[in-house]
Amino acid sequence: MSTFKTALRMALAHPFYLLIYTVFISLMGVFIAASVSWNSSQLTEYKPYDTNVIVVDRDNSDLSRALTKHLSSRFDLVTGVGDDTYDLADALAKSNSAKGSADCVFFILEGFEDDLVAAARAGEDLPKLDVTYGSGTMAAALSSAEASRWISLAGAAAALEPAASNGDVAKAAEHAAAKRAEVQIEQVKVDSTAAATLESYFNFGAYAIISSVIVSVGLVFSGMNEPERVRRMDASPVSERQRSLAVFAAAAVLTVCIWLVSSMMGVVGFASAVAEVGVGRVCLALAATFALACTPLAVGFTLSSLGAREELLNGVGNLLGMLMTFLGGAWMPLSLMGSAVQTVAHFVPTYWVNDAIGKALASDLTSAALGDIVCDLGVTVLFAAAIAAVGLALAHNKSHA
Repeated sequence: MSTFKTALRMALAHPFYLLIYTVFISLMGVFIAASVSWNSSQLTEYKPYDTNVIVVDRDNSDLSRALTKHLSSRFDLVTGVGDDTYDLADALAKSNSAKGSADCVFFILEGFEDDLVAAARAGEDLPKLDVTYGSGTMAAALSSAEASRWISLAGAAAALEPAASNGDVAKAAEHAAAKRAEVQIEQVKVDSTAAATLESYFNFGAYAIISSVIVSVGLVFSGMNEPERVRRMDASPVSERQRSLAVFAAAAVLTVCIWLVSSMMGVVGFASAVAEVGVGRVCLALAATFALACTPLAVGFTLSSLGAREELLNGVGNLLGMLMTFLGGAWMPLSLMGSAVQTVAHFVPTYWVNDAIGKALASDLTSAALGDIVCDLGVTVLFAAAIAAVGLALAHNKSHA
């Protein structure tokens, strides 16, 4: 019992880690899950981003007029603003809601048409527009990219048709620039908003469990393995086997407490969602997160067997937490990732845990789904067992060294 209490006191001696990794990250997960909007009914059609642009055409040629016409078809062309420095600066400084405001100003310099055609047919770099950005840098960058695209198309048309007039080049560029990729809104279908919210929290909550358990448990194991403490414990009447069991029991209790705090923050924070989904299905999801907690417990033990200290435990805990939750689909759906990433995801426990959580919270919880959940939990526990076996082998070799 003395060894057990000593191990727990070592974990409680670092309350900052428990506060940050367990409470703060779990609280962040609550806010993230609460902010997720699953109602996409208002998004029925694609609307391009609104950008206000000013074009100062000092070339007044076929190509410059065609470019101005194209920009006005893609963005909101601001007119009635003088082309002197003060008026243009005033337009850029205004807020987007103000009349006469602009996100960027394009300057088409004199000789633009001749320079573009000559450079294209000589195989040289095409001229670039002078662009001045306002406060809306993203909108300005979007319109600037569109202008560069049109210039590239005009250059290609001039190079492909050496005998074409400048007017024909402008028409060819205008025709090519009019072609657009078709954009559609794909609405994500979910069983219920409550289930989606809980699933989002549990998926992200794995980050808190993984990082907190690795750091806290690793500190307990590494602290109890310090040479001076080991010598003092060897002088006590308690056998090495009993001490090891006591330390492991303390680590297990610490893991359960971390899992409980992280899980209950989600359950309490989304109590109405729990009531809507059903306590039974939520308990299945919690069982999946508990199975996941066994893996960082094994990782913390293995790292301590390697002699890892506080700094390394913090680094590994954070990196593994982010990597495993990413591959589990917490940060981005795996369906949006490449096939290579999806294949690698099968080799981390969070993939199987999140699959079990999704099936547990689904409305059609059948016997087949229950079987899949059991298989997912079994695979998750096997990850922990394999890592723990490596840690035991390292500890055994270290004790006999």
